[in-house]
Amino acid sequence: MQVKIADTTASQVFGGPPTRQLLKVSSGEFAGRAIVLLQTENNQIRFAYADRPYSAWSTLAEVTSQTADFGFDALMDDSGNVYVVYCEQTTNYIVLKKLSFSAGIWTVGDAVYVYNGGVSVAPSIARTSGGKLLVSFSRLSAGYFDIQVKSSSDSGQTWGTGPGDAGDSLRTGLPAGTSKVVAGPSKVHVVYCGTGTDLFVQSQSIAGGSWSGEFVIASGSGIDEHFDAAVSGEGLLGVVFDAQQLKYREYDGSNWSSLITLDESEVEFPQLKFENNIPVVVYLSDEGDNQSVVKYSHRATGEFSSPAILDSSTGDFESVVAYDAVSCSYADLTAASSSETAGDVFHPQTGVLLKNIGDAVYFGLSRKFRNANVILSTAGAGGAVTYSYFDGVNWKAFALVGGAFNFDAISKNLIFWSDLNSIPADWQKCTVNGGSMFWVRVEAGSAFTSGPVGSRITSQSDLRELSVGR
Repeated sequence: MQVKIADTTASQVFGGPPTRQLLKVSSGEFAGRAIVLLQTENNQIRFAYADRPYSAWSTLAEVTSQTADFGFDALMDDSGNVYVVYCEQTTNYIVLKKLSFSAGIWTVGDAVYVYNGGVSVAPSIARTSGGKLLVSFSRLSAGYFDIQVKSSSDSGQTWGTGPGDAGDSLRTGLPAGTSKVVAGPSKVHVVYCGTGTDLFVQSQSIAGGSWSGEFVIASGSGIDEHFDAAVSGEGLLGVVFDAQQLKYREYDGSNWSSLITLDESEVEFPQLKFENNIPVVVYLSDEGDNQSVVKYSHRATGEFSSPAILDSSTGDFESVVAYDAVSCSYADLTAASSSETAGDVFHPQTGVLLKNIGDAVYFGLSRKFRNANVILSTAGAGGAVTYSYFDGVNWKAFALVGGAFNFDAISKNLIFWSDLNSIPADWQKCTVNGGSMFWVRVEAGSAFTSGPVGSRITSQSDLRELSVGR
């Protein structure tokens, strides 16, 4: 299932890591109903919801039009109520709104200040089993950031001793600051970073009291906001983060495990979820050339599995073929298309991908797909192409989502169809150059005065952010 919910112009659709924006009702008549919160514009947070199989989403409804572009977070309680924390536009104060759930509908409540004593960013929210809400955030103080925590025992109506109360200060003087608060059966944990080289944690008993001393989970290069933390039903704290590789470490309440490398590639938006006490990690993996794919790893067998691509229709094409209409010859460009080598994707007869009328490039997979990512070393000029798929009888032309592309720019993410639900039902496999696959054909309808030369052509979409359902 892959469904387009909305277009967005926001610079951070999900408010940046390590937050949560896709939540599900856990019980009752509407069990399984999912709600997603996203920024459709830099000042707008909206939500939509859907029931299984999540193929039809509601129209978007507004949470607020007064958010700054400095991150937001959300959680759902056992009754389906949703709590959203964000930075207020202009003031940059920390604000909470409760979305009350009744008869299957969420109703947005009034804004409540969590903290209005100064500029703050990157709020994170958690809830204990007893119903206490906690918000951690980064407060700007004399040019540096302090990691603060506040709590509410009345469903978010009052915080600490009032909105001017900054709460507990866990760390001061960070050059940058991002935190995530999570609650387990016996402890609350705040994981945070801000030095660029270290990831920290402090913990507190659910009953309250003093926070523990600061513990360094890991040190290394490039440790930033791309981390996540979660607590299992058994109270195991797991932390996953990017340190130019994907790393994982966990705490059983007494001891920390050794560091585990899950993926040797640099990653973004790592997301951690425990399923029946088994850690599952989903993340964006850097595939080079500014391209990413969604991968996952889990510990169902006692050891973390090798990273695997979540959506098998993304990645490298199984076949890329060029056709030269003059010599009536095909050229297999599959290996060259998957490599990062510049300027190696062309038909040997012409030295370019497309030149004369009738020349074509075919993108093939054994399953249906919805986009291609094209990187050229030389942009074409003067020509025009048509895109088509095989409907079982003929090649059927279609228009690209987002407008035509005639291989006349150095790079382009081609969106053939908005989502997987929009892919034509009559698209069928056919044989091209000996390969039976689902093909998209790109055919020159007019000659190029200067033909394009390719560097890399994949089926990877233009992914930027990720949020896993909780």
